[in-house]
Amino acid sequence: MKIVSNIMHPTPDAGNAGLEAAVKAATYWNSKCSIKQSLYRVISGMPLGTMANSMRAENWGELTDSVVPMYTDEENVSLQIELGKYLASSPESTVADVVHVSGDMPSAPTDIISQTGGAPTDNLSAAAWMIDMSAYLNETTGLPNAVIQTGYGVPTSTILPGSMAIIVYQGSTAEHDEATDKFRMDEGYLRRMSKANDYFDRSSFFNILLRKLI
Repeated sequence: MKIVSNIMHPTPDAGNAGLEAAVKAATYWNSKCSIKQSLYRVISGMPLGTMANSMRAENWGELTDSVVPMYTDEENVSLQIELGKYLASSPESTVADVVHVSGDMPSAPTDIISQTGGAPTDNLSAAAWMIDMSAYLNETTGLPNAVIQTGYGVPTSTILPGSMAIIVYQGSTAEHDEATDKFRMDEGYLRRMSKANDYFDRSSFFNILLRKLI
């Protein structure tokens, strides 16, 4: 499975107008395209007001067959132009592969997701560490999660090409709080985290919490 993400940074004076434009664009997209968008707003971990939409596809064929016709859909183009008026730059588009799942991956993204990761310094060791951490998170909290690796992007992206991350699917901020509190003093979690520096460039580390709007 592939996960496409488009990160959008509004201008400082965009206010809610940028959010309203993003909602209109995503709503129209979902009425026309077979691959649906989920629209998120960042709660923490990125500049205030940052938004992101994401899509899932099984492969490049499904993705391109569904998405390419939207590039020439006049209403979609018009809505994207309107949205662009409130953004500091063009959206950062990345494509990641799901390399491991712990628990039952939700059929659609949940209301709250957290995404934690960074750029690996040793791909094989980092992947093994991620998969072990993913399994431990699911075993300890019961929350489903997925390990992804970004394959496409540019060096100036918020999330660097090649980065690995664990996406944890949560139904509410209460679930997130419960899991976070559990791990603050959890020996197994802390022991695993102490090894992260061995496999990742910590300067590339990111920890993002998002709430789904659509």
